[in-house]
Amino acid sequence: MMLSQRPIGLGRAALVRPGRNLRPVVVCAQKDPNAPVQASPTGQLSSQNMVAYNLPRSEEARKYFRTVYDFPQWQKHRSQYRLIDRLLSISQSHVLQNILPSVAWVTGMATLVSVYMYAVESHSLPEVFPSLAPNPACTAFIQNTSVALSLLLVFRTNAGYGRWDEARKMWGGLLNRSRDIMRQAETLFPDDDEEAKKALARWMVAFARSLRIHFQPEVTLESELQSILTPAELEMLKNSQHRPVKAIHVLSEIIQSAKMDPIHQMQMSGNLTFFQDVLGGCERLLRAPIPVSYTRHTARFLFAWLTLLPFALYGTCGVYTIPVSFGISAVLCGIEEIGVQCEEPFGILPLDVICNRIQADVMATRKDGEDTKKVLYESMKREEYIRSQALPQTTTATSNASIARVMSDQAYPDRAKVAVRGLP
Repeated sequence: MMLSQRPIGLGRAALVRPGRNLRPVVVCAQKDPNAPVQASPTGQLSSQNMVAYNLPRSEEARKYFRTVYDFPQWQKHRSQYRLIDRLLSISQSHVLQNILPSVAWVTGMATLVSVYMYAVESHSLPEVFPSLAPNPACTAFIQNTSVALSLLLVFRTNAGYGRWDEARKMWGGLLNRSRDIMRQAETLFPDDDEEAKKALARWMVAFARSLRIHFQPEVTLESELQSILTPAELEMLKNSQHRPVKAIHVLSEIIQSAKMDPIHQMQMSGNLTFFQDVLGGCERLLRAPIPVSYTRHTARFLFAWLTLLPFALYGTCGVYTIPVSFGISAVLCGIEEIGVQCEEPFGILPLDVICNRIQADVMATRKDGEDTKKVLYESMKREEYIRSQALPQTTTATSNASIARVMSDQAYPDRAKVAVRGLP
């Protein structure tokens, strides 16, 4: 007798013969191509591993987008020869290098269409082979969908730039709040609590560095914080489940342990809340891309549009279809590539430079706090000494005036009475 049973979770029925040895059957479920992409359902980022990743060439090229401008760079940016300079350096463009496979595909299609049509027109092929030009269907498709493709690319680029701008503003706010917390510590912490100030400065830098590694896992925690934290502190941070959160916790403990007014502690804790907001905002940008259905649809639409482009161009451009297709594909694929690069902003943001600025400003505030208090103390002591020297002279002048007035009243009693009565 045959028994059939459908095991739970398997796509096919399993036939079992009684009396035979049963062997466990492992059936691998086919991957659903429409299933959502979930890198880590638990929410832990791969950057928590203590390994610096080896990136491919296209990812390594993103480091060249981490520009930081100063006055000389802005002058060159506004140069009247900027168009010529950009054109001469087009071979060094990393955007064009990244889109080279797509451009090569379109150019190859244009070459095949041109060679085929040349063979047909020169009667090198039998008459059975049809002519592809003019092609009204492809021409109508290209003409009627150009506006839609333009809108898709514009929205893609604007959405990517908006994410880049949001990330840059959050890291700029992190720099400002770091300066503010250190200024508050130098002003509000007791003067005899130097260890708390030093610990706060160390962990301010540790938070910025660990946050950078959280989103740019190209360096290790030891290489960044070995000269900042003590060995015990570094080991504690390494073993934590979420290093930026651990650094914020340590900062909170340092602030709460300081002997200061509770109102001031609340103000400093408010800055730490901003650190939490920056951490959550950056994780949101990293883990939630632009809806992938929009990205996929735009990529498919662009690929199909560029593939059909040579068929629509050959009727008017002839053999010049090849360079024209190359130029159009380079422009459109370049726009799409810029939107993709900006969508994940942490690979193209100069986070290392921002961390260096935070470390320099925090340490400078520590040093400036000591110098400021020393200079102000000396200035206040000097002013107090000057006032103490000027006080006896003022007292003597006032006494002399009072004595002269009394003697005048005694010498001229009638004048004193007239002055008291207010008579002329």
